Formats: sequence, structure tokens, C-alpha cells
Amino acid sequence: MSFFDDDPFEDFVNQFFNRSSGYQNDNEVISGEQDERMIDFIDTDKDVFIVFELPGFSKEDVKVDILKTEIHVVARKKVGESVANYLAHKLGNGVELRKPLPKSLNNKKPQLNFKNGMLELRFKK
Repeated sequence: MSFFDDDPFEDFVNQFFNRSSGYQNDNEVISGEQDERMIDFIDTDKDVFIVFELPGFSKEDVKVDILKTEIHVVARKKVGESVANYLAHKLGNGVELRKPLPKSLNNKKPQLNFKNGMLELRFKK
């Protein structure tokens, strides 16, 4: 046991964000700070939404595969598209994400929507 083991601020943050050492969440999609900036996981009474922020990409640039236990999203700009030079390299390399599906969503087909760089996957419960 160290001095920092009994940190009241850490307890406050954990309570505020509904986290504790025993807290188990069905949301396995967001696993770190980088994911938190790119992915939103929204669980409602009727639906589960997984929203990916893909700025600079269009619907034609994005491919989504839903496997039994995994979401695979690939976004890449086609070479030669009219993109500002400073963005061409980044968008050309693209984004590739593989995320596990929460167990409650396994084998379910989502409704896909893409608008203004936002990819929304909507799963019915």
C-alpha cells in the first residue's frame, strides 16, 4: 500500500464517471483515449449506436465489415482526389479500425448511416 492508494480525488472521478474496480461494462468498443476521441458508444432502451468520427472522408471512402464478433472499418481516400496537399498523405494512408463487438450485439446486422464524416452503426436490441 502506498501513499497514493487512498486518493479521494480518484474516488470522486470514479464515482462521477460510474467506474469502480468491479465495474463491468458491455462496451468493449472504446478501449483507450484515442478511441474516445474517434468513437462514441450510445446505449438506449431500443438501440445501440456506435459512431465513428472520420473527418475528411466521404461515404465512398469507407468500407465496413461486421463479422460475428468484430467491427472492421477502413477509410481511405482514392489517389488523385481533390484534397489539400497537407491532408493528402494523411487521408491517403487512411484509418483502419478493428473493434470487438459487445457480446450482446454479436450476429446482429446494423443499419449504417454516413454523413459529414460521421459513420453511425445502429443495432436493434
